[in-house]
Amino acid sequence: MMNSAPQKAKRNYRVIWETIWSNAASIILVVLWLIPIVWVIAASFSADPGYIFPNFFPTKWTIDNYVELFTKTDFGIWVKNTLIIAVCNTVLTTLVTIITAFILSRFRFKSRKLFMNIALILGMFPGFMAMIAIFFIFSQLNMINNIWALLIYYVAGAGLGFFVSKGYFDTIPKDIDEAAYMEGASKLRVFIQIFLPLAKPIIIYTALMAFMAPWSDYILASLLLTQDSAKTVAVGLYSWMDVSKINTYFTKFAAGSVLVAIPITALYIGLQKFFVAGISSGAVKG
Repeated sequence: MMNSAPQKAKRNYRVIWETIWSNAASIILVVLWLIPIVWVIAASFSADPGYIFPNFFPTKWTIDNYVELFTKTDFGIWVKNTLIIAVCNTVLTTLVTIITAFILSRFRFKSRKLFMNIALILGMFPGFMAMIAIFFIFSQLNMINNIWALLIYYVAGAGLGFFVSKGYFDTIPKDIDEAAYMEGASKLRVFIQIFLPLAKPIIIYTALMAFMAPWSDYILASLLLTQDSAKTVAVGLYSWMDVSKINTYFTKFAAGSVLVAIPITALYIGLQKFFVAGISSGAVKG
């Protein structure tokens, strides 16, 4: 009993120091992560051309880089193309993914496990391994430099991304839909009136991921979309990083990067609780 007080004090001392060190490490990591973000934002307001600055912050500030994005470049067209693909992809991919997950979670049919195993194996291969084949397929369909080719690719592969959504549906007790069936509800009614309201977090998570895909995809988009009028923002902005253009367009590239990041950041912050709930619940049985 006499040693309990010193031992308790020692434990408290250790906990305090662990808390201090963990908080200090977190602060250092956050600062390191924010440095390049702050630098890009500052560069987007720089009046000095080029990508090499003598100081961390520009010596002359201007908003001309943002104005010229829409007046002297094709940035507006790139944003429109990306937005069209993102909105359509959000609706279609979410619909395909949620329906696939619901069917695999609640229905038992022949080759069900075979399908899931094949989907799991295909998911282990990086997508760029099929890029050449995809390019030739869309070439035969005469869809190169067509933004709908990118949408077709996204939606066609949406069914393979059912694992997280299925894991979420598996956490919903089967007694709920069985009770609805006993009351005479159809499978479609159970899906629409019971599962969709209960699956709000995973639906928002799936929609957010589908919306983000066209904004960040460069490899496939650069392969299928080469004309300026058909490019997405990722392809268009990166084209300015060419050796012959970087000195002229870098500050505009920085401004475009800031503008592109705004909708993704706003959506993520606004829907963060659903995003976390979708991942955590979907991982239970996913």
